[in-house]
Amino acid sequence: MGVPLTVRSVSGAILGQIEIEPSRVILGGYTARSAAERQRHIDELLRIGIEPPRKVPAFWPVGANLVTTAAEIQVQGSETSGEVEYALVAHADRTYVAVASDQTDREFEIHSIPRSKQLCAKVLSRDVVPLDDLRDRWDQVVISSEVSADGEAWQPYQRGELAGMLDADALIQASLGTDALAHGTVLLSGTIPIIDGETRYLPHFRASLEVPDAEIRLELAYRVEMLPERVDIGEQAA
Repeated sequence: MGVPLTVRSVSGAILGQIEIEPSRVILGGYTARSAAERQRHIDELLRIGIEPPRKVPAFWPVGANLVTTAAEIQVQGSETSGEVEYALVAHADRTYVAVASDQTDREFEIHSIPRSKQLCAKVLSRDVVPLDDLRDRWDQVVISSEVSADGEAWQPYQRGELAGMLDADALIQASLGTDALAHGTVLLSGTIPIIDGETRYLPHFRASLEVPDAEIRLELAYRVEMLPERVDIGEQAA
């Protein structure tokens, strides 16, 4: 089953509908342009026991079934958190930009970054913008996220301009060694540092991608449901 997306112009007008069927999903990490910003992200993960990979930037493949636009996702770990990213989505002969969240199990990430990435869904905005429409203002685009315990009171979590990250062309080249993405590829950019450096494990996450001097704002929001470790038939019957 495909993932339906609405294509919009930078003015917000609907250009059409596409339905993607991801065949290859790649997650980027530690993709800041500057060494100082990469180190800032490394430091915040070190605080929760996560060692960086030997080489950065780094890229990990995950199952294509993890891509979703759902408003609710399910996880098994109590220490999972979202992180705002931009995503490149290749469909037919065009590449589109979405805002995305790489929900990750931080407890398991201590043991294996690649496997931890496989444990949670990767959420995309339901609206996308053609990459070519953003090229002339790319560095001014702002991505941000907020978290909440109840879905009503929100606190700022991340915020930064894409100028601080590898741009789309550099990201594609760094991850795959090519100049373009093949149809069906979804490539997440890697995230930006947390505002105060403190990872939060809260059930509500939302993120946006704002284009300067334009009407378009890409958004996503979802709730995380933590599944019980087991189903106890005896207790249910009682």
